[in-house]
Amino acid sequence: MSAPRKRSYGAILALPLALYLAIFLVVPFINIIVLSFYTYSPTRIWVAEPTSANYLALVDGTFLTVLLRTLRLGLFCTVICALLGYPLAYFLARAERRIATIGLFLLVTPLMVSAVIRTFGWLVILGRRGLINAALAAMGLDRLPLLYNETAVVIGLVNIFMPFMVVPLMAAIERIPPSLEEAARNLGASWVQMFLRTILPLSLPGLISGALLVYAESISAFVTPALMGSPRERMAGQQIYDEVLVSFNWPSASSLALTLVLLTLIMMFAALFATRRGGRLERTSRGTSR
Repeated sequence: MSAPRKRSYGAILALPLALYLAIFLVVPFINIIVLSFYTYSPTRIWVAEPTSANYLALVDGTFLTVLLRTLRLGLFCTVICALLGYPLAYFLARAERRIATIGLFLLVTPLMVSAVIRTFGWLVILGRRGLINAALAAMGLDRLPLLYNETAVVIGLVNIFMPFMVVPLMAAIERIPPSLEEAARNLGASWVQMFLRTILPLSLPGLISGALLVYAESISAFVTPALMGSPRERMAGQQIYDEVLVSFNWPSASSLALTLVLLTLIMMFAALFATRRGGRLERTSRGTSR
């Protein structure tokens, strides 16, 4: 089959997906962009009068605090997922096939359960009369305020998004030849030196991909912050929800949502640039090992 005919067949096969994305993603996103520049109306929700007040309000104290808190908690969640997920990803990547399959199954299985159910599970564990506080009370210690704060939100988000960090890391580590680790150890490097100079640089594309996924999902989370967080310390997802369904200020909600999308796109392009550099480094190391 000639190359032009292959391209034509490929375009025909991709057409249904392209139409689906255009109808259910591109068109609504364009509508959000346009709506973010409209003027809020208490009686008609919005009027078609262009204004920049919606974006200027984002630098206001309330919106700016919510936005900065969202970015900060997303960063905490990403860092914790990386610190806890890296050892697990390395273990699964270097384990026997049977053990790796079982471990990966146990890691991915919670994704089959609704985030609401998992969040309620944490409410049972961290609640005022939950398992942890019941154990503390049994030992004669004071109960701790483990729920309805930023710490509880981070715990819940880490639990939900951990697989999004481990799976890309595991795939990246599996592509690293074990002979590189053996060569580094034979040359006198300790395990920490070998990890910092061999495993970490070569697995950087997987780390960046996982961090991007976890961060993007964390800053857009709604259920976990709403159930485990404090109403006075809300995140952007809760603020958007209130603006849409409580205040009916759709232009303000659109501007906040679009700001989060733009921040995510900036991170994606930065991650793509870093991933390409990591890919070139990996190819260079493979050529050297051969």
